[in-house]
Amino acid sequence: MISREISKEKRQSEIRPDRFAEPDDRELLVVGTYRQTGREVRMRSDAARALLDLMEQARKDGVGIVAVSGFRTVAYQENLFQRAVAKYGSEEAAVRWVGRPGHSEHHTGLAVDLGEADSPACDVEPQFENTQAFHWLQKHAAHFGFELSYPRDNPRGVHYEPWHWRFIGTPEAQRVFQPAIRNPKSALA
Repeated sequence: MISREISKEKRQSEIRPDRFAEPDDRELLVVGTYRQTGREVRMRSDAARALLDLMEQARKDGVGIVAVSGFRTVAYQENLFQRAVAKYGSEEAAVRWVGRPGHSEHHTGLAVDLGEADSPACDVEPQFENTQAFHWLQKHAAHFGFELSYPRDNPRGVHYEPWHWRFIGTPEAQRVFQPAIRNPKSALA
């Protein structure tokens, strides 16, 4: 238990104020597994409960919503970012698609990429906006404390991501995202 506390303190001290800090593992709950991969999708408990309620209500409304990706460590994000640099040719181009390590909302455990149960080809793709799941989210996500993180022409300069939603349903969650909202370009630094 002490080593966990020390590692959390170390992680927190390594994160600059303009970066997102990781929650302790004990704060994370599994909200599902990503399709057939078996990879667990985890979120902070308050966001997880809200997402599970959201997905249940969508199911009752005849819309299948699945969690694609939730909490990510800085190390995992580094791997994703380096793959994006290789794909897009530079860090400047990659950062418009993948957050730099330390700057991804996924580090907070409050952000989630969502997909439609019957449309796996739309996972983390712009065409997700054409799904029933996206249209349902636009109408109902706010009721569960979620908002679209990267709408078209967002001030952070991130490409439109109709699949990426963040939980702002508690005062604490709102405080987590305030620095990025006040200084939207910090995520691109």
